[in-house]
Amino acid sequence: MQNFFCDYQDDQLLLLIKNGNRDAFGELYRRYYKKVFRKCLSFTKNADSAFDLAQESLIKAFEKLDTFRHESSFSTWLFTITQRHCLASLKKENRKASMSVNDGVEISLAKESNDSSHERMEQERIMFSLLHALPEAERRLLTLKYKDGESIENLQNTLDLSASAIKMRLKRSKERLNALYGLALTYGLEQVLTQI
Repeated sequence: MQNFFCDYQDDQLLLLIKNGNRDAFGELYRRYYKKVFRKCLSFTKNADSAFDLAQESLIKAFEKLDTFRHESSFSTWLFTITQRHCLASLKKENRKASMSVNDGVEISLAKESNDSSHERMEQERIMFSLLHALPEAERRLLTLKYKDGESIENLQNTLDLSASAIKMRLKRSKERLNALYGLALTYGLEQVLTQI
């Protein structure tokens, strides 16, 4: 049945799909699956992840066929959906994998249970290297709060600042540290350290 549709243009297939032809749907899938997979693979560099992302991208596109306005080619539209889906997925994965300083005494990992101890040690090494590269005031504040477990009240007395000022500085310092960590994962620790 696929050979029957091989000479059809995408627009012809889309019209058949709109009229309920399931075989035309299968031909469109067959025609684009490998291209979508390769695009996903260029993002993930992992065949299993690319397979999942390609399936999800095609399903998402097929569910949105009624929004396709023919202002570009179908392939351009499909690849735009694929690219957005891959970027959203990578962002989500980076958020899960990135190390964040939480309100406890320790530095925690969102994916800690899945990581080997070697990977955890490497992530902590990166985080502590970045922490030590921060300006003295930021490093001291983060160390007092998260390593030494100082309360906001004690920090007020120690630093002679209001509670709201301390909370704002902690928030900014944590955000900066987490952003630097994300950059270190992408570009390498040494590269980021030279920019701080």
